[in-house]
Amino acid sequence: MNLRAAVVILLCTAVAGCLTLKEDYQATPSYAFDRPGETTLGRAMAEEQSRHPGDSGYRLISGGVAALLTRAAMADLAERSIDAQYYIFESDAAGAFLLERLIAAAERGVRVRILLDDFMLGFEDIALAKLADAHPQIEIRVFNPFPDRSRWSRPLQMMFHLDRLGMRMHNKAFIADGQIAVVGGRNIGDHYFEAQETSNFRDVDILATGPIVADVGMHFDEYWNSSVTVPVAAFGVTFSERWGKREMEHLRRFAEEPRGPHAEYARRKQEFTSRLLTGTADYAWAKGAAIAERPVRAPDNTKSARSQSEILQTLANVRNEAKREVVIVMAYYIPGKRGVELISEMVARGVRVRILTSSMASTDVLAAHVGYAPYRPALLSAGAELYEYRPDATRPAPQDHVMRAGSTNSALHAKVIVYDRRTVWIGSANSDPRSRRLNTESGLLIESEVLAERILKSVEPDFSAERSWRLSLQDPGLSNRIVWSGVQDGKSVLLESEPDSGGLRGLGAWFYSILPGIESLL
Repeated sequence: MNLRAAVVILLCTAVAGCLTLKEDYQATPSYAFDRPGETTLGRAMAEEQSRHPGDSGYRLISGGVAALLTRAAMADLAERSIDAQYYIFESDAAGAFLLERLIAAAERGVRVRILLDDFMLGFEDIALAKLADAHPQIEIRVFNPFPDRSRWSRPLQMMFHLDRLGMRMHNKAFIADGQIAVVGGRNIGDHYFEAQETSNFRDVDILATGPIVADVGMHFDEYWNSSVTVPVAAFGVTFSERWGKREMEHLRRFAEEPRGPHAEYARRKQEFTSRLLTGTADYAWAKGAAIAERPVRAPDNTKSARSQSEILQTLANVRNEAKREVVIVMAYYIPGKRGVELISEMVARGVRVRILTSSMASTDVLAAHVGYAPYRPALLSAGAELYEYRPDATRPAPQDHVMRAGSTNSALHAKVIVYDRRTVWIGSANSDPRSRRLNTESGLLIESEVLAERILKSVEPDFSAERSWRLSLQDPGLSNRIVWSGVQDGKSVLLESEPDSGGLRGLGAWFYSILPGIESLL
């Protein structure tokens, strides 16, 4: 099958009629490639790994353009396997570009496993089934699928089966040949890679190599072979559609875009593939652990839900050991009463706590801001330094490139914590009730002063008065009124209301605030 034509399937095909899952479908188990030393990537990493026995190597990926091109280069260098696990995989320019690289790898004989959550699925069932059917080296599975496959019925299905369908797979991982992996907060889509015309995310990834990659692959296998993960072949799709001129033109719009990811990668492919093969000196080598929740979490509103959270327990242990400083960069931050208590306890024992989260104006999930806002006075009273990311914040300036579409609006999407400038947590989990109790999540906990300093250097400008508002209490001890300080047009300003929120945002926030019990779902 022509490579471009194969991607057209995913971008342009629509489902006709209603489909339901085949309940008796049996998935065949498969497992991560476990002989990375036999591959070009494995041989390229071997010498440096021999100098750091037992440690893994880590490299920070801060910019969105580099994040996308690194994944593309990994796909192009892979010889045996690619495993991709994502909550969101959009059918936009970035998604189409990365799919082309995955299809190209499959046509070279690379086994490609794609695991997607069903809630934000960017492709119709027939498109996924066509791709998997056309390429024997590609298999696609969907996590916790809706039984009725018609899109219009999903709100009703969610309403009546919230206990099951409310549990979503929020994990993110991209693994090549069992040798290198990218883990962090980014999904696949224009917003995450500086390719969106309206707004782009500030996010962070880690490229990892060494023993920790086998653990990331083990977690992928657990989800891939889970009883709640279903192959697209189980959707009962039949197809005989043809693709016409209009569909080909739709794809060509992405491929021929002079400022799109195809053009950017054509210009810089050698740079990114070479860096993967020869750039091991840039890695920070250290001990680390890959942490992931089980594919099926304990029921919500139970004590076991908290006690069985691998991530909560891991981070609690690290937090209790913190002695000097904790820096939290978290897109969606809803601490709850217990979270405020924990912040207060850290400050009381002399730990400086700095928190950067989304402002009302910059967040892409207004409901999450509504869940967070009531805790701001308590966090400030507890002694936390609280900052809110601005929509006019400049993201890290990449090298001269042709991919960015020119957007200036910015939103925060990172999920990073640095403890005492030596321990780093980076992954998919936010500090909110959904991540704590409902979603499955994953991430890396790394003991490295070198990596910690690199991350802090990368995010420190985001705390500046030009990129974020600093919050404080107007009358500490007397009222809960908040003021926002920052710099606009080169001048220091002090605001007494939500900055840049606008009438519609304010109305939306009010609407979410009156919904009963909404915090537990955020």
